[in-house]
Amino acid sequence: MLTELAKALEESTTECMEDRIAISFSGGLDSATLAAIAKRHGEVFLFSAGVDGSEDLAYAQTVAGELGLPLEKIILDEAKVLEIYRRIYEFYPAGLLKIEIGVPIYACCARAAEAGYGAIMFGSGSEELFMGYERYYRYAAEGKNLDAIVKAEFEALGAGDIAMIRKIAYKCGLEARFPFYSRRLAELAFGIPLEERMADRELKKGVLREAGKLLGVPKTALERRKKAAQYGSGVHKIIMKNSPELNQKYPKKI
Repeated sequence: MLTELAKALEESTTECMEDRIAISFSGGLDSATLAAIAKRHGEVFLFSAGVDGSEDLAYAQTVAGELGLPLEKIILDEAKVLEIYRRIYEFYPAGLLKIEIGVPIYACCARAAEAGYGAIMFGSGSEELFMGYERYYRYAAEGKNLDAIVKAEFEALGAGDIAMIRKIAYKCGLEARFPFYSRRLAELAFGIPLEERMADRELKKGVLREAGKLLGVPKTALERRKKAAQYGSGVHKIIMKNSPELNQKYPKKI
């Protein structure tokens, strides 16, 4: 099963490749898996955005070094975070908690476009396929139909988070690619019993971590605890500090 899953991940990633490809990189499991595969099939450059001293930037530097891949760290300060927030709101006037997710994404896309890349890969879809959210464990404890929930959430990505990322990338002049958002990969992942996909509640996504070992993902990334982009990048604290002004100036419209 793991061998077949690793093969499907490799195929899905190579289908998203160009001769030169950028990856939005946090040093976490998802982006490190994509990078470990992609470097065997083309020229890869990693972009990571966060505030100075953030966890994502630290892990990104370590894991990029272990992979032997070039990395550009994009340092965000408060002024830059708020400026990117404004830019995203102009074409995606969502609520504060949605837009903050897009801030480090926008920063990576903008810099990748400036560097001459035409496409950039993201790890979206991994959480739904491999049970990466704590809420899934609560749903199971509550007796909800977890299998139906995760499948529905995976399907909804196309019109949800993936649609937002595609729009951000497009506004920066890039095409966003999503290797985990694959029908074949979904068939395989959803065919694995829920109990197996949920076996590692502490680190989560245990099945993907095991497949990652076969794909050459560095141990640092395999053992890193999941942390959402807005937290790992340090953006969330800046957004929360400015939330009264942001909510007033940029009211949710979608």
